[in-house]
Amino acid sequence: MSKKYPGDNPQDELPPGDSRDSQRSSGLSPLGLILADKTGMKPRFLKGFNQPAYMFSSPWLLAAAAGLLIMIVVTFAFHNLRLEERLMTNAMLQKAATLMRVLHSGSRASYLNDLRKDYRNNEAWNIHVQRVIDHLGEDPELSFISLVDATGKVIAHSNNARIGSVEPLPASSDQKSEAEDQSQIAYSIQVTKDFGRVFETVRHFSAAFPTIAPMPMRPMREGQKGPFFHEPDERRPMPHFYPEGTPKGEQYFVIVALDMKEFDRTLGRLRMQIFMLSLAMLLVGLGGWFSLSAVQGYRISQKTLDDIQAYTSLLIAKLPVGVIATDTTGRITTWNRAITQLTGIEKNAATGKRPGDVLPGQLAGFFQFEDQTSLGKTVAATERGVRLTFGSRRCELLCHPLTITDSEQQYMGKVLLISDVTEIKSLEQRMRENERLAAVGRMAGGVAHEVRNPLSSIKGLALLLKNKFPAGSKEQDTAELLIQETERMNRTITEMLSFTRPATLHLGRVDLVELLGRGLELIKAEAAENRIDTVLEAQKDLLPVLGDVDRLMQVIMNILLNAMQAMEQGGKLLVTLGNRDDHQGVEVRISDTGDGIAAELLPQVFYPYFTTKPGGTGIGLAISQKIIADHGGSIELESEIGKGTTVILQLPVYHPL
Repeated sequence: MSKKYPGDNPQDELPPGDSRDSQRSSGLSPLGLILADKTGMKPRFLKGFNQPAYMFSSPWLLAAAAGLLIMIVVTFAFHNLRLEERLMTNAMLQKAATLMRVLHSGSRASYLNDLRKDYRNNEAWNIHVQRVIDHLGEDPELSFISLVDATGKVIAHSNNARIGSVEPLPASSDQKSEAEDQSQIAYSIQVTKDFGRVFETVRHFSAAFPTIAPMPMRPMREGQKGPFFHEPDERRPMPHFYPEGTPKGEQYFVIVALDMKEFDRTLGRLRMQIFMLSLAMLLVGLGGWFSLSAVQGYRISQKTLDDIQAYTSLLIAKLPVGVIATDTTGRITTWNRAITQLTGIEKNAATGKRPGDVLPGQLAGFFQFEDQTSLGKTVAATERGVRLTFGSRRCELLCHPLTITDSEQQYMGKVLLISDVTEIKSLEQRMRENERLAAVGRMAGGVAHEVRNPLSSIKGLALLLKNKFPAGSKEQDTAELLIQETERMNRTITEMLSFTRPATLHLGRVDLVELLGRGLELIKAEAAENRIDTVLEAQKDLLPVLGDVDRLMQVIMNILLNAMQAMEQGGKLLVTLGNRDDHQGVEVRISDTGDGIAAELLPQVFYPYFTTKPGGTGIGLAISQKIIADHGGSIELESEIGKGTTVILQLPVYHPL
């Protein structure tokens, strides 16, 4: 059964409680009424409801039609019942024939195999038959299977206690199966004391085994040369071999009795189904007759109404934009599929309620009450971007509110169109980052080429000068300072080049709980010295991630140290880990209680060499962002002045090969 969304049914868009006669009689939504009014269709379909319909039918014609319908239904029911009985009987005959063939071929194969092992010391033929019967007796649908001779003596039986007893042979039924391979099977339905109703079949069982004999050869005629030859009319019947101890010419019969409980239950269900189906067909036929007579006068007007309803409902339901509409009382009447997918709130839980009861405050604010007397036309407010979090998913939404009025300038409600622009914003951010990294890469390449070669010469010269001056002299200290500064410049160039060179990652299974625990352990002493409490909270069934342990450790340590440096007066460092709702990623949130970052500075925190800390290089977060991007993840910052900063990492889940 497919999921039903608002708008799939035209009645989903009806605003309850509207007092206008035209809207109540037409059954259209505010959007549908406006569309009908502007296309000129509204007068036509409203006028159609005022046209009376007169439908006169002869009672004799109605009685004849009902009688014919009853005859058709009864004939159909009996035909289906007889057909099902024949099919089920043939199925049971097929199973009985299969069991008989298995018994015949299995006992023969077992006996011949015994002969091949030891011709003189072999088991009796009936023992092999009994062995196969014991295996067949494990079938739950088999009541019993036995082998008897012409006098009724039981040679083998699925119930070992009956072996050797004399039982009456079942009477051969006149009913034969239609299949050629079952032409010798007679069947009947018997009621037994031990098994109840059973489907009993009997068939002749041959104990003789056919053997292959050489073809007869005619002597060569007198004066004729050449080999012996034979003619087809000289062939003899194939000789048969009887097992030891089996009288030649003795007749045996195999009896198979199948349990009919399932047969009877199935047949009973079929009878009930056929009865219910026949009754339903009869009721549908009669109901169709009366319905046709009742609605024929409204066909033209109803078709016009259905066309408009289908158009507006399909338009609202299939739009990739979320649509929320309220009526004149301020209650939600329209809640389409896109808004359900966005918020996770089903239509049944939202319709009939006020926006403030089901929507976040930022969205509910678009439905604030306005003075209806000032409305002279449909008012379109300025669209506005909203950032919200639904579950673990952060969304960038573009909201466009509308105030709807009808052709008489009467207030009909409000509509809010919501577009999810999260992916667009993310792509824009990535484009900006790529442009920034490309600019840094070009700059880093030029710096590396122009500066690194002279730096090597300067460092070599400084080492030479250092060795020429005595230890502890001012000249040697100056040379040592020159060497240190040269190495610092080389490290800076190396960091810049890390933005242009593709990182080599050694990906594997990473346990983030263990990795974060190790990182907190490394900063434990410094955190205690600065009066900072560290807390690690992890989901119990946290999934492992795919990553490079060393690179991820570099990112985590960088973020932890930044968080500690932001809390100069002490505070709390909270690390939380949890699976995403789709179980395709893990989210890491590292929060501090520092001073926070101003909103206008947040877009710049990942720029190289941008820092808000005295003495900071501004390269740590930029490198961290590149490492996370190389892992196929994302890194974001949320901050508020006076409350602190939260760094959010999203990493893909590890999937073993």
